[in-house]
Amino acid sequence: MSEHWSEYWKSGHLTSFGNEFSDNYTGQLRSIWESIFNRLPNNFKLLDVATGNGALPLLAQDYLKKFNFIGTIKGIDFASINPQPLIEYHQNKKINIDLLGNVRAESLPFSDNEFDAVISQFGIEYSDIKKSFYEVNRVLVNGGIFESIIHHKNSSIIKNNTRLLNFLGLAQIESVIMVLRQLAQDMGNMRGPDDLKRVKSCPKCENSRLEVNRLLAEIATFDEIAFRDTELLTYVNNFFKSGLFWSVDKKLEYLDFVESQLLVYKNRLNELVAAAMDSDNINNLKLYLTTFHVADLVVDEVHSDKNEIIAWHMRYTKLRNIDS
Repeated sequence: MSEHWSEYWKSGHLTSFGNEFSDNYTGQLRSIWESIFNRLPNNFKLLDVATGNGALPLLAQDYLKKFNFIGTIKGIDFASINPQPLIEYHQNKKINIDLLGNVRAESLPFSDNEFDAVISQFGIEYSDIKKSFYEVNRVLVNGGIFESIIHHKNSSIIKNNTRLLNFLGLAQIESVIMVLRQLAQDMGNMRGPDDLKRVKSCPKCENSRLEVNRLLAEIATFDEIAFRDTELLTYVNNFFKSGLFWSVDKKLEYLDFVESQLLVYKNRLNELVAAAMDSDNINNLKLYLTTFHVADLVVDEVHSDKNEIIAWHMRYTKLRNIDS
């Protein structure tokens, strides 16, 4: 799993939804986290499980500026992490933030009773949930809190990503790449205006160009929003504009890249959709958590201003050590 997300975080996204939350989490989700950060003690130690590029630590340091608090936030993620967003947005130097990539939630590299709070947003559900919750409770202090936002099977987020996943499975997308490969071969190496004239008078090249346009029109008809969100059209335009005078080998190499990017996107969406939890999953998880010494275990649905389901909100307090 980590390879798909490592590729994603390397691109500099703050959240797991790309540009949808380009300014970090907003609205109801932001309100929930700010109410949680408001309860942190001064000189706190906070752990963010499945931190990505540190969206929640950055949200915390920004919110806590007005309290003049000091504290430490550790963020771990199974994927590799891009440090650039943290460098750019970490302004509150009284809050020390340390992000650790290639770390599993099922095996946290921290001492027992180390953190006042453990948080996770759209992350811990990707892991082996029982092992991860054992670790969460191990590193929490007695009286420490766990707060998590978890993917909901019926959320607008999962519905949107399921739609994108269905779109990426269209046979026409594979056909576009295949036709472009043939077109690259038929165009040959192009170096200037004479080659451009040659290609324009080539019947095979013109037929391929028309076929690409036909396929793109058909794909857009299936789902115009997904067509835009997956950047398929951007890839194709880049082939014809920036790549016009590339060598045949470079054109084919670019199409290999496009295929790999679409596959990574598809695999990431598959994992995201599969991680979502329905009511039965949540009830089973609550039952499992009763085997620990926890109190005030609550799971609520989070809704948007339009009353659409966004996620589950799970929270509880650790009473004492697991083996006590």
